[in-house]
Amino acid sequence: MTDNLRARLEGMPQIAALRHRGFRLLWIATLLSSTARWADMVVVGWLTLELTESALMVGIVSACKMAGYIAAPFMGVAADRMDRRMLLIIAALVNWSVSLIMLALLLAGALTLPYLIALSLVGSLTWALDNPTRQALVPDLVGREDLTNAIALNAVAAEITVVVGPALGGMLIPVFGMKGAYWLIVGIYLLDLLVLYRMQPVQHAATVQHESPVKSLIGGFKYVRDNQTVLLLLVIAFLLNLLAAPYRYAFMPLFARYILDAGPAGYGMLTSMAGIGALFAGIWVVSLGNYRRKGRLLLWGSIAWPAALLLFALSKWYYLSLALVFVAGLMQAIAWTVIATLILGNTSQAMRGRVMGLRTGVVIALPFGNFLAGAAAQHFGAPIAQGAYAVAAMLVMLAIVALAPHLRRLE
Repeated sequence: MTDNLRARLEGMPQIAALRHRGFRLLWIATLLSSTARWADMVVVGWLTLELTESALMVGIVSACKMAGYIAAPFMGVAADRMDRRMLLIIAALVNWSVSLIMLALLLAGALTLPYLIALSLVGSLTWALDNPTRQALVPDLVGREDLTNAIALNAVAAEITVVVGPALGGMLIPVFGMKGAYWLIVGIYLLDLLVLYRMQPVQHAATVQHESPVKSLIGGFKYVRDNQTVLLLLVIAFLLNLLAAPYRYAFMPLFARYILDAGPAGYGMLTSMAGIGALFAGIWVVSLGNYRRKGRLLLWGSIAWPAALLLFALSKWYYLSLALVFVAGLMQAIAWTVIATLILGNTSQAMRGRVMGLRTGVVIALPFGNFLAGAAAQHFGAPIAQGAYAVAAMLVMLAIVALAPHLRRLE
């Protein structure tokens, strides 16, 4: 019966790539590592607020959690030159070690802001290595006929957890407390490490070894410069990270505590609704299979996302805010999934590590956005700051639609 059910599932075109053992393990590992990382983002954000009572410090610590993204293009060079599985294992081992240190400091009652900042910076470097390597490994694990499906499934796994992970983190705080939340995060990172160890080494078309890493990096920049589709998608990802994504990390704790008077339990519910929205989006996108009109879907998602955030900034009713966060999570997951799918689908195999390194690198806009969001909220209040961010994001996306009409025709 089990074999029959497995055969039926593998025959479904929406999940055809999961019939490859290596990809199945990578997909599970992606769910685990990304969920733990983003759950950690929320726990650290609330912990910073409890330690400092400062909106500015929440933004600063959130920025430190992502500061390592600036090194992502160099990590992409490594992903094109070295054993990608081993790079993922190294990143997972460091993540697990950092989470263990955080847990030990919490248990000892010795966690202070300097420790929090230092550990956040170390963790940000591992993500800069992990993300482009994990994305570039996908085509090495499946056949050409399942590549599009694998790209979509991996993108869904990674991008949904950008919202689901924070939702889990928000729920863990009121249920288990900070220490209990970190026990679970440590366990998830350990599972990620064990799953990666079960994968077999995979050969890939590495960069010519006599070429210097700097030359390889420059080659990646030139490739993106000449690939107008990928360049435009990276610009969109940069701008959305700068103007839309900070709602999850810099604004949400402030709204939960000061505007909606919801406390940690209400914070957990807000983040959970964003996660539920992302799950709906992920299930829907995967069910589409190799869907057409990806460009139009991207445009709708990237405009509706900040529109929902603008209404959220205006809301002082908790249940309306829950509904608006659900819509924001839904649209966020759609936008990120389509961007990742289009980038990998329009990039040659030999360049995928470097291009996905650049894709991860543009997330450097998010820590800047978090920092500026914290400063703006400190001076003008969270509603005005969030509203200004949302309006700016919508105006930028409308300008892109006007200047690059071919984007809506991307398949």
